[in-house]
Amino acid sequence: AKAIASCKRRSSFSFTMHSLMQTSSRAPASRAAFTRSVVAPRIAPQVRIQTRARCVLPIRASATKLKDAYTQPIMDKGELQLDKFPAAPGIYAVYDKSNTLQYIGLSRKVDASVANHLQEVPDLTHEVKFATVLDASRESLTAAWKAWVEEAVESTGTVPPGNMPGETKWQSRAARPLKKEIRLTAGKGITGITIEQLIDQVVKTNKVVAFVKGTRTQPLCGFSHKLMTLLNETKADYEVVNVLDEVHNPGLREAIKTYSQWPTIPQLYVEGEFVGGADIVEQMVAKGELQAMIKAK
Repeated sequence: AKAIASCKRRSSFSFTMHSLMQTSSRAPASRAAFTRSVVAPRIAPQVRIQTRARCVLPIRASATKLKDAYTQPIMDKGELQLDKFPAAPGIYAVYDKSNTLQYIGLSRKVDASVANHLQEVPDLTHEVKFATVLDASRESLTAAWKAWVEEAVESTGTVPPGNMPGETKWQSRAARPLKKEIRLTAGKGITGITIEQLIDQVVKTNKVVAFVKGTRTQPLCGFSHKLMTLLNETKADYEVVNVLDEVHNPGLREAIKTYSQWPTIPQLYVEGEFVGGADIVEQMVAKGELQAMIKAK
């Protein structure tokens, strides 16, 4: 009741992909004028401006400005930090390595959206600001998102690149389920076969296989994260085997080193052939060699 009684006139927005880029020839006289002349024509998707009396129930995001929101790095001391993002409705802003705002999004599950962006645009996903929305209605999420976009435009004078009309890297990509890691056993130990034979089966029956520390979404070392980021950037379809999973892959951490005659992890295999670790793969990707190898195979 108090929230409804205290509601004020607010600007509400709906956005259209066909909105045209416009530039005001003079500074807007007010915040509302700025919104009408600068924000509305630039934001995607679906856009129409209305100003009307509206009661909005309190949400955490509405009280958190973009500039004051908590910033969570994707990596910290070589470890992926996806578990630090909430599996809850909210809004988020993605920044690249130079701390440039790339995209502002809204999601029913912030952690899933961030993980998807990390997979699709890893080079642009370095750190993320986020705020959860207590009232998870579509209207509340949209209102909180618009407030952050408006703040970003007022601060920088332009819409984040990922929110530009026609942009497809961010808003048009739906999160897709990630492949599960390959398990060498069912978790009941190894009988009737050696660990080396199991490794041999995996690398020879799968086109591209990465042996890493951790999982696809939570690598437990910086080099493993680096290797999978490189594979994601090349759009390779690859399998992952977690060498730290002693339940399903007992003894794999040391056995894979013996199998490849290579002393470190991660390790990449293409069509049964050992390619190398993260640094070698990085050099091959830079020269286009890995892409050509995967395509040729």
